[in-house]
Amino acid sequence: MKYLSGSINPFIVTLLLAGLVLMGSCKSYKYGYWGKLSGSGFAPVIEKDTASKLMQSISLKKQLLNSETFRLSKEIKEKVSNESPISMFTFNKLFRNLHEQYEIDTVYHRLLQQSTNDTIRYQSKQALLESAVNYKKAFQKNRFLRRTINRGDLAYGIPTNTLSQTQQFLWSDKNNRQYLVENEKDEKATHTIAGFMLSNSVDNWQTYRYKTVYFLSKIFGQFAGQFHGKIDKKTNATLLRSHLQEYDIVLQKSLTHLTEKFIPGYFGHVGVYLGNDLMIETPRSGVRIGSTEEFSNGEIYLIVRPVNLSEFQKQKIRASLMNQLGKKYDFNFDSQSPDRIVCSDLVCLAYDYIDWQSKKRGGHYITSPDDLVLTMLDHSDFSFEMYLNQGQYISKPDSAFIQELLKKN
Repeated sequence: MKYLSGSINPFIVTLLLAGLVLMGSCKSYKYGYWGKLSGSGFAPVIEKDTASKLMQSISLKKQLLNSETFRLSKEIKEKVSNESPISMFTFNKLFRNLHEQYEIDTVYHRLLQQSTNDTIRYQSKQALLESAVNYKKAFQKNRFLRRTINRGDLAYGIPTNTLSQTQQFLWSDKNNRQYLVENEKDEKATHTIAGFMLSNSVDNWQTYRYKTVYFLSKIFGQFAGQFHGKIDKKTNATLLRSHLQEYDIVLQKSLTHLTEKFIPGYFGHVGVYLGNDLMIETPRSGVRIGSTEEFSNGEIYLIVRPVNLSEFQKQKIRASLMNQLGKKYDFNFDSQSPDRIVCSDLVCLAYDYIDWQSKKRGGHYITSPDDLVLTMLDHSDFSFEMYLNQGQYISKPDSAFIQELLKKN
C-alpha cells in the first residue's frame, strides 16, 4: 500500500475520526432509525391482517407527503441559492410536513417491532429505508436544509438530529447500504461511508460553533438586561387593557433598558394579546404567557389590530402561538432557524399568511419589530389602533406619524 505524504489535511482527518467515533458509539438500528420505541415491549402483537390494512391506509398519504416534501425542498434550495430569505409560511409547511412524515414512520417502526409476521416486518423495514432515501434526496445534500432540520422544531414535535438518525440507518448494515445504492439513482452520489461521516462531522463542528456563539451572546444579553430604570407596569397595563382586543399585536419601546440600544430600529419588543388579560411574548427567558402587567415593561406602545380575521384564521393563529410555548430565545438572532426564536419571530410564525420583511444583519436574516411595522404599513390587513407614550395616547395614528416614529431609531 502506498501512503500519501503531505497531501492530507489534518482537519479533515480529525473530522473523519470524530465521525468514526460517532458511528461506533451510536445505537443499534435493527429496530429502525428511532430505535426501540418506548412501551413497545408491552404493546399487543399486531396481527398480519391488521398490519396489512394499516400499511395500505398510510401508503397513499405517504406518497402525497413525499410530493410535498420534494416541492418544499426545491423551493427552499432555490431561495438559498439566490440568497433570499425563506418565509415563516414555508418553514411552517416544512416542519408540518416532517411531523406528518415522522408520524407515519413511527407506525412502520411499530409494525417492525411488534408484528410477528416476517413479511410485514420486511415490508415495514423497506418502507423505512424508502423514507430515509427520500429524506437523503430531499434534504441531506443541502447544507442549509440538513442543519435546519437537525436542529429540530419544538412547535411540531421534531427533536434534534432526526434527519441524521435516518441517514445513519442507511449506513448501519450492508443490506441497508445496498438498498441505498440501488434506489438513490444519482450519478453524482459516491455512496461512501467516509463522505457521510465527513458531512456529519462538519455539521457537528458547525453546531458547536453555533452553540458557542449562542452561549456567549446569551451571557451578554442576560448581563445587559440587568440595567434598566423603574417602570410603572401597573399604570401601563391599565391603559393598555382598555384598548386591547384578542390577537392584537403590541409593540413596545423602553427608554431605560440597556438591551434596547442593541436592537435595530425604534421598537425593541413585541407581543400578542390573547384576551383575558393575557399576553404571549418571547423575552430572554423564552416563549411564555403572562399578564398584561408583566408584559408592560416599557414606556411607549403601539397597538396594531389584524382586521377581517376569519374564525379559521383566529384558531390557526392561536394554535401556532400555543405551539411555540417553551421555545428558547434565539441569542443567535437568526430568523431562518426556527428552533429558537426572538419576539418578532413569534408574530411571523403565527401570522404566516403575511410575507414579513426581513433584513440580513450580522450574517443572518432577522425580522426586527420595526420590520413588522414596515410590513404592516404596506398591508390593508392591519389597523393601527393606538399609540401610547408615557400615559399620553393617540387614537388611530396615521401612517405618516408611524413612519416618523421609525425614523427616530
